[in-house]
This record gives sequence, C-alpha cells and structure tokens, in this order.
Amino acid sequence: MKVALVGLPQSGKTSLFQALTGSSGHASRGSLNLGTVKVPDPRVDRLAEIYQPKRRVYATVEVVEANTPAATGERRPGQSALDAAFLNLVKPMDAFLLVLRAFDDEGLCDPRADLRVLLDEMAFADLLVLESRLERDEADRKKGKPGMAAEEREALLACHRLLNEGRRIVEDEGLARSPWLRAYAFLTARPAIAVLNVRDEDAAAGPAVLERFGLADPGLPCFPCSARLEAEVAELPEEDRPAFLRELGISEPAVNVVLREVYGALGLISFLTAGEDECRAWPIRRGTLAPQAAGVVHSDIEKGFIRAEVISYEDFMALGSEAAARKAGRYRLEGREYEVRDGDIVHFRFNV
Repeated sequence: MKVALVGLPQSGKTSLFQALTGSSGHASRGSLNLGTVKVPDPRVDRLAEIYQPKRRVYATVEVVEANTPAATGERRPGQSALDAAFLNLVKPMDAFLLVLRAFDDEGLCDPRADLRVLLDEMAFADLLVLESRLERDEADRKKGKPGMAAEEREALLACHRLLNEGRRIVEDEGLARSPWLRAYAFLTARPAIAVLNVRDEDAAAGPAVLERFGLADPGLPCFPCSARLEAEVAELPEEDRPAFLRELGISEPAVNVVLREVYGALGLISFLTAGEDECRAWPIRRGTLAPQAAGVVHSDIEKGFIRAEVISYEDFMALGSEAAARKAGRYRLEGREYEVRDGDIVHFRFNV
C-alpha cells in the first residue's frame, strides 16, 4: 500500500512526511523519500498478550514524497505545478495525500484554489494520455489495422466523459476498477485525501477551520493538521506523545487520521493471524474471498487452499481462548466463496 504526498511548493509536504514517518523512519531512493508507517491495531496487541508470540506485526503503509524541480519550488515560469517527472514518479501509488497550505499569518493563502489546481493538473495529465491513445486507435482503424478491444475503448470514452465534466475517474467505482484501465495508471482513478496544513493554534479547531477556508465539503475526505507541530510530536518518546497532544487539545495524532482515511478510501480491512510465532494484521480489500486472502499470506497457501478456520475477534476475546472458542462452536470452516471480514482471526488449511 503506497501513498504519495502531493502539494504545491512550500505547502509543508516535507514536514508532513517527517510527522508521518518519524525522524528515523525514512530513506531516500533517487528522487523519492520513502517511509513506512505501522497501522496501529489494538487487536494485535491484545492477541499478543494472550499468545506471547516471538513477534507482533502490524499492517503498514508506505508514504512517498517525490522531489522534482516543480515539487520543490524550482520550476521555471509557466511550468506546470506538477511536472511530468513528478507525475511519472507517483503513477504507481495507490492513493494521494493532497497537502494544502493554510498556515500563513497574513491570511493570503487559498487552500481551496490550491486543491483545484492539484485536481485539475492530475485530470489534465490523464486527459493527455486518454486523447493520445484514442487518437492512435482512430488512426490505426483508418489504416485498416485492428483497433483496441471494444470494451477498452468504451472504458476510455467513459473516462473521457467524466474528466470533461470536471469529475474524477474514481467517482465511478466500477469504472476505476475496470481491468481495461490497469495499464494506464490514471491519477484520477486513485483515491485522494486532502490535508489542510494549518497554523499550530488552528490544529485543534476541527471542522471550524475547514469551514473558514471553504473546505467543509470539498468533494473528497479532508482534515486539518499542523504538519510542523505533528513533526515535533513525532520526535518525542512515544509514551510522552498522548499527554503533549492533550495539552494542545488534539485528540489523536495526524498519522492515525491519515491511516484511517487511507484505509477507508481504499476500501481496506485487516484480518488477523495469531499463534506462538507471531500475531499479525493483514490488509486486504473489502470483499476479498478466502483463497485470495490466503494468497496475501503466501502464494502457496492460495494455490493449495482447502478451507479457512475462522472466528471473529470479538467472539475470541469474549471466550478468552482458542480452546474455549472451539468448545463453544464459534470456530467456523469456510470455503472458497467466503468473504473475509474485518477482524476475522483465520487459520488456512492448505495442501501443496
């Protein structure tokens, strides 16, 4: 799961990246800063208290900050705010965090306009790809060459209509997940979450600060945080962070909000495995069938899938142990058509 920070120069992307990944939680690879963030999951912690495993493993999100001349404010006059180099770097991402500047003391910033610029530039990049492909297909047909499949062409035309209406491809969920679009990696087919980077004194303002900047209903998830303040919090020992945030009137760190919003935007849930070796959360898309969930653990388990032994986390904790759950008949044997649910504790039976 990869999430890219996208924003105009001086929007605070680097501060937010540091806040999310911690001072030592990132590395550089070419023009990318990479960081891995653990998704807090108290269910893993509770299971670890029971099983005392050798290790506990949380689901993770990889956060990416791209450094190109346009992204760092070194672009030439008239150059796009999101240049081609930047857009190519972020194409493989699963979602985008759009960082909006709202922290100047003069009140001159306009995060609503900045959001429009970012969304428009992403849509424009998709339109260029779309129109080029459709024009090439038309030219091939005129020359008597076989064109693209009818289903692919219809999917591209549907995307073209959406973008020309000022909408994003992701707004049509079925279209965004069409197998005919996978090769194109359209930017607007991925979920986007807006982060309003505010002054320290506005960090606890909640919905009020969104209303002040006209972002109460921007058409996509949006929340405020002070990236500078959150970066300072990330420098503190973990045990000191909750008290520091409470003093500031902030209910939870921005990283928790980001991870929750990313999970929701991508339609993700976590199933669990538990034992003496490890207790672990595994992220999957909602609606994933048991064999495909098994493949997240290991491809051999999916190939040799027989059955899944399943108990809900709530039932397990209410009964207190695996033996008690089995005795109470709460462990279920599920087959290939079972949709794994959030919080399912699963043991896969397989034969390779």
